[in-house]
Amino acid sequence: MAGQLGGLSGSTTVTIVVTDVNDNPPRFPQKMYQFSIQESAPIGTAVGRVKAEDSDVGENTDMTYLLKEESGSGGHVFKVTTDSDTQEAVIVVQKHLDFESQPVHTVVLEALNKFVDPRFADLGTFRDQAIVRVAVTDVDEPPEFRPPSGLLEVQEDAQVGSLVGVVTARDPDAANRPVR
Repeated sequence: MAGQLGGLSGSTTVTIVVTDVNDNPPRFPQKMYQFSIQESAPIGTAVGRVKAEDSDVGENTDMTYLLKEESGSGGHVFKVTTDSDTQEAVIVVQKHLDFESQPVHTVVLEALNKFVDPRFADLGTFRDQAIVRVAVTDVDEPPEFRPPSGLLEVQEDAQVGSLVGVVTARDPDAANRPVR
């Protein structure tokens, strides 16, 4: 019998490996982020980066980001990609910006776990949302001539000071603002 004087005994080492399960949703540290970008920024320009935090470990921290609800812009002005090295959302200009038509864009950024463990579905959705406001800064644009080009003819015997024609220009930066 084990434990009795003269009984048999032995010992061994047992290694227990504990692995992480995906039981924590991503969470944004803030509920609102603000960025600004010039209206002349080319398509493909990064507006900013945002990162949600996840208390899991390893691949369970991998996230995907989505943009939802672009206010008043007709949509799809921005797109979001996930930086696979940093797990940050990179918000990028996808359409030309125009300060005069829309000086501020508001989007909803959503972070969700890339790998969902169905055993934890009863804990709720494994996603979080934050609001991103992008302020477009004005860049002075040159006057626009109407028509953009044309030909004015003058007779060679016209008197000095005679009216040759009328050219109209408008300031695209502000409606009804005179051009100097």
